[in-house]
Amino acid sequence: MNRLIIILFLALAAGAWGQSSGLHIPSEKPIKPKDLPRAWTNPEVFCLLLHFDEGDSSYRVGDLDLLDSAYDVAFSRDNPRLYTMSIEAYGHPYDSSLMQSRIESVYRYFTMRGHEIVPVRYAYNPIHCSCHGDTVELIRFEVPTDKQVYDCADLPDSRKFLNKDIALEGTVLVTFRHNPIECIGGSSGCFIPAQDSNIRAYYTQLILKKGSVYSVLNTRDECPPPVTITIDEHLDYRQMVEKYFLVPHRRNIILPIGYVVLHSSFNRKPDECTALTDSIFVRFPVTEEQIESRLKVYAKKYTPKGMEYKPLATKKIKGGPVLMLQGALNPSQFDTIFIAKRITEDEVSKYLYPADSPTEQGAVTIVVKGEERYFKPFRVNSKGEYEFKKPFRNMLRIIEDEEESLEQEGGNPFINDGDEEID
Repeated sequence: MNRLIIILFLALAAGAWGQSSGLHIPSEKPIKPKDLPRAWTNPEVFCLLLHFDEGDSSYRVGDLDLLDSAYDVAFSRDNPRLYTMSIEAYGHPYDSSLMQSRIESVYRYFTMRGHEIVPVRYAYNPIHCSCHGDTVELIRFEVPTDKQVYDCADLPDSRKFLNKDIALEGTVLVTFRHNPIECIGGSSGCFIPAQDSNIRAYYTQLILKKGSVYSVLNTRDECPPPVTITIDEHLDYRQMVEKYFLVPHRRNIILPIGYVVLHSSFNRKPDECTALTDSIFVRFPVTEEQIESRLKVYAKKYTPKGMEYKPLATKKIKGGPVLMLQGALNPSQFDTIFIAKRITEDEVSKYLYPADSPTEQGAVTIVVKGEERYFKPFRVNSKGEYEFKKPFRNMLRIIEDEEESLEQEGGNPFINDGDEEID
């Protein structure tokens, strides 16, 4: 606060009494004293003007307060402006060496303040991260600096004065301009994937928007390497029912009819992120019977009580020649993804056959009415064929001798007019 008071006093004094040395905000019209506090709140452009003793290249001891005040504004971590710096000396050809020495004297002040060989700035840079949301990073950059000596005899009258009434001859003018692109570059950020992408297995599609795996806007950090994602499918109903198991859950009975494993080279750990959105879509071709069975897509969800499989936001996609079931997930859920249906204790016998022991092929143990009982998804008839109870069969993808195309027709892969939420 004291430093700000000094700055405002110096700026006010320079504006009111026309002193050459001081802090100034370039303006076509004089700034009224009542407007000074607002003008000096993170100014877009401001100047420091220094006078020197005749023939001397060192700034005056009394100018240290001015230099310190300019440094406190331009190099403050809390100032959101990112300034470039120009140091200009105004004189005549016969004293160009003196003018150059004065520039270097002022330049050395800004390097010494940062204990570097060049002026260095640390600043807080606001970013938006897909993992942590709106946050701030501390950046370090070398302040772009331009040094120029001007011969006043060659300048038009408009360039010989600051704010029309302060002569520049014999002075050094330091101008700070907000220019984030020159200071830290475009800072466009990191996006993984770098563009909208579609990964396919035989049946499964994984649709990723640009930056849906990882994104940071306005960062200078190095980007992670490109991500590699593969899909391991387990959607053959025969293999599924022969080695049947339930979707792991402490309380609910969840019957799967297939699953895929998403392998990614870039994974998020539980509780690592606070701002992840479900912007990745996994799709499976399904039948009308499967849609009528109200199947949903399940993925791991980490809660304070531990890991559980939870249903994703699931839609029926009508667009294209093939009916699709879509689930929305986030990068922390790259793992096993189930197509499944949750049932109640009273519905178990509606879907599964009773089994004599847990060692029977495909048998699972389910607690019904507080008692452990054994069930299996199929039985074998006299012809050696698998038989399923109708509600369970409707859940399975059983298509005999039918060719199918999994290619979707044109249009936005993320939006379909025929999308229908599955409750």
